[in-house]
Amino acid sequence: MTRPYPGRSVRPLREVAESQHGVLSRTQALAHGMTSDLVDGRLSSGAWERLYPGVYRLDGAPETWRQALLAACLAWGDGAVISHRAAGALLVFPSFKQCIELSVPRRRERAHPHLVHRPVSLTPVDVTTVDSIPVTTPARTLIDLAGCIDIDTLEEALDDALRRRLVTVARMRWRLRELGSAGRRGGRALTQLIDARAGLTRVPESPFETRLLRVLRAAGLPTPAIQPRVGRYRVDFAYPDARVAIEADGFRWHSSRQQFDRDRARRNALTAMGWTVLHVTWEELSKRPGEIAAIVRATLSGRSAN
Repeated sequence: MTRPYPGRSVRPLREVAESQHGVLSRTQALAHGMTSDLVDGRLSSGAWERLYPGVYRLDGAPETWRQALLAACLAWGDGAVISHRAAGALLVFPSFKQCIELSVPRRRERAHPHLVHRPVSLTPVDVTTVDSIPVTTPARTLIDLAGCIDIDTLEEALDDALRRRLVTVARMRWRLRELGSAGRRGGRALTQLIDARAGLTRVPESPFETRLLRVLRAAGLPTPAIQPRVGRYRVDFAYPDARVAIEADGFRWHSSRQQFDRDRARRNALTAMGWTVLHVTWEELSKRPGEIAAIVRATLSGRSAN
């Protein structure tokens, strides 16, 4: 068993590792008073496991995706941050899977098997931390993602960030302007999505609703009011002049059966108030979007005729 290094307690260094998902760097160990021989002794004894040159995991620390992210940042050195799709997953944007993807200083060279980007500029205003992991801010993440994902997934991520107040339309416009959207891959598409949300007081409440709104717009239908109140109820979408409400319906987007039942009671109340309520399920949206648009169009036409 390796003995504590002279004149020091191992507690501060262990606390560092515990705050970093069980990993630490050789640089951090030396900064806390350990010698190279003591570090090597920890490795030889199995108390530490080498993940990358100069990056170690404490024995007993569970292997997690977040640990892998932080270890990758330590391996690439100062200035390395989680970005792009990995940042989207860490920020819990919809549709992003766990992976390792980083932005690193342009001249930084390592032989690590990670997907890396070397941005022209990545200033402190573009970097934050999530659970002790350096990561691009929500605004910068969306700007980076615009260049590497499809516009539908980008739109859902933008609405999610706006809904959770991780970004604002004003901040997105400012950061795009500062970084220079002209010529930036995906910059025009992101700008158009942002402009479409200018002046809106609310955005769709889920990716399901974002996709439904996209279907309505693609069919050339008028843009409905988003999350408006009808009496004491809030509906997903509405055409107030025609008294038509549209609900994105299904257990996947409701927290419980009780909530589902409350939605049914709300439909009855809205019907009694003279509204037509259309329900759209996830399966219908996925398999028959054209039929949904046709039903909404016919309903609006029928209500207008009356």
